[in-house]
Amino acid sequence: LILAFRQQWVYFKNVPVVTGLNLQIPTNKRVAIGLNIATDKQVLLRNSNFMATFGYVIPISERQTLRFGISGGVGMNTLDLNAEELNSNDPAIINASNNNFYIDGNVGVVYAHSGFKLGFAFTELFSSNSFNHDSFNKFAFSNLRNRLYSMSYRFNVGIMENFAVEPYILYRQSADGLQDAWEAASMIYYKNKIWTGAGYNQNNGLALFFGLNIKDKLKINYGYEFPPFKSGITATSAHELHMTVTFGKKKPSTFVNKS
Repeated sequence: LILAFRQQWVYFKNVPVVTGLNLQIPTNKRVAIGLNIATDKQVLLRNSNFMATFGYVIPISERQTLRFGISGGVGMNTLDLNAEELNSNDPAIINASNNNFYIDGNVGVVYAHSGFKLGFAFTELFSSNSFNHDSFNKFAFSNLRNRLYSMSYRFNVGIMENFAVEPYILYRQSADGLQDAWEAASMIYYKNKIWTGAGYNQNNGLALFFGLNIKDKLKINYGYEFPPFKSGITATSAHELHMTVTFGKKKPSTFVNKS
């Protein structure tokens, strides 16, 4: 079970806030199913998303695997308006105030070899408008131009290999090209119990990360993003918190990673 919370521009009102819940259930050594619920609120616009996930692991060799995942569900866009705004005769507000549902989905694959991981995903399988005249968006596939590329490598260092270092790089590609951005970071782990790191996002700037593992039952990850260097505003920092709770015993992998 993963709980997530992110808030931008802490010292302003009506700031972007993202909350989420992700439940993952491994049914056997190769198959896992999950449920993801997320809410993204930006000023008056609220987007809620409900998706189910299916994951499958294909062993290639003792140290190599391919991991596939596909998610599908529905999303809903709403406007948070007061009574006066709802009574407006503005056609745009009248149309937008109605709940607007749409189909949502994504699919991805990760190749893993020892500590190396290479990933690719289509983050938007279906196209939809934020608001339209219909209560439910027409079913249509997207142009698949919203993509995510990732690469990381984790290796042990130090005395008795108590420390591990994991640099990674991400690249997000959007259909309109306006939100394309790369991100690079590096994490340092001590016995997989505590960790810290730093990263840089092309649009958001510098970020620091901290984490704690409590008896493999509770993992806490916290991220702090500094204001972008070019913004000129010092109060536009962001906080992000992830909590992972594990129930039951961890199932062994199909192959043991000896790296």
